[in-house]
Amino acid sequence: MSSTYRRADSADTEDVPRRALAKLSADQRDAFQRLLDGFESRSGVLRWMSEVTVHTLGALEDDWFAAVISSPGSMSALLDEPWGPLRDADEPFSSATADEIRRSMAVMDLLPAIRRAHREFRWSAKDYLGTDEVGDIPDAQAQLHPAMRPELGTLQSRMSGLLDELLRGFRDEDAFVEWGQEVVQASYAEVDAGVIEAAYFELPVRRLLLSDDPRGLFFRESWAAEFFLAGFNASVRQVSGRAAEVPSQPNTERFVPNG
Repeated sequence: MSSTYRRADSADTEDVPRRALAKLSADQRDAFQRLLDGFESRSGVLRWMSEVTVHTLGALEDDWFAAVISSPGSMSALLDEPWGPLRDADEPFSSATADEIRRSMAVMDLLPAIRRAHREFRWSAKDYLGTDEVGDIPDAQAQLHPAMRPELGTLQSRMSGLLDELLRGFRDEDAFVEWGQEVVQASYAEVDAGVIEAAYFELPVRRLLLSDDPRGLFFRESWAAEFFLAGFNASVRQVSGRAAEVPSQPNTERFVPNG
């Protein structure tokens, strides 16, 4: 499931004056590549989606995650094997068709989100070459945070950890309630407290959140796409427009103006 699409390297970023935009572009290319390559598991798709929310600055529609994760056609293509009801289909599975669907998703879903992210972000990124003065400029490849925004990096890290906890399931009700509190806070209140409340008081849902069998994992994956990722996608939109650009200081490169 590997394509020939090139990954980002220093040649792609060294001449871009807006280094935060170069960092964003490099991360987007890597996310694009991973989509073209496909995934090993449904949970792996969700983890990729959590990164894409950040690298597209929340530009995907909030309901996109649940639509993809519940679609037999999309999931079969992403996993490169029959998924859901397509396991019992009469027609043989085609890896070539799966490749085509992933490319279509890249062009129809991810690329428009990348464009929207760039249009929102492009002029807020600092131009480090817009002066005749000699000075140190950030090495885009060495930057630690998405779009050179530490607040986005913190959000991504917290989202990733909380998603992993959800996918593993909870040891008891207290663990879920404590997790829910942190989710509401970490998402800048974009994950509604009512979502946590409903999951707690609907006993069948609560049991699945605590279950360690495959049915419980399947439910938690679906729940993550519909509520968790949708909420964090909205929080990324809010943070990306307000977070400050802060270069990672230890890694700089010298710029000497021509002429």
